[in-house]
Amino acid sequence: MLAGQFTPGPDFLLVVKVSLNHGKKSGIFTSLGITIGLIIHCAIAITGLAFLFKSSDPLGETIKYAGSIYLAYLSFRLFYSTKKHSSSNPFEKNKNSKSLSNGLAFLQGFLTNLLNPKVVIFISAILSGFISPESSLHIKLAYATIIIVQGFVFWTLFSVALQAPPIRKIFLANQKSFNITFAVLLLAVAVRTIYSG
Repeated sequence: MLAGQFTPGPDFLLVVKVSLNHGKKSGIFTSLGITIGLIIHCAIAITGLAFLFKSSDPLGETIKYAGSIYLAYLSFRLFYSTKKHSSSNPFEKNKNSKSLSNGLAFLQGFLTNLLNPKVVIFISAILSGFISPESSLHIKLAYATIIIVQGFVFWTLFSVALQAPPIRKIFLANQKSFNITFAVLLLAVAVRTIYSG
């Protein structure tokens, strides 16, 4: 599960983008939003409804397109913000990077995770290796709790690690370039999601 979370994807890119631009607190709130999304995905997985989210089914197709549109929105918003607030003054860069509210950081994490149908399919695949349809609800909830707690701890620690002085120094010195790269990668993930099976 941890390897799957560390694989660059929508959640990974969002946490990096938010943590570097807006600091540790915003990164943690984004991590919390992702965790709430994981809770919903785990609930769907343990009830056996994950098959509804396959991209070949109407619901899965709808969520896939909604998620892609949302990622594209984040990409264009980041690109516009970078262009608007471009400055050679490090103080101004730091000031602009603190504009994301805790609620918005949480919402971005929640929606990015929730609107990714591959998450519930991945969780179902992981759980199938440890539980069976005959397993008790307590066993299913125990494994789901492990996935949820692990996810929150991982993303939170990752957000904190990104605040290391050497990383912050490199980022602030190249903030515009990094943000344009994040915007392009988010857009690429959005396009890949649409055309993936």
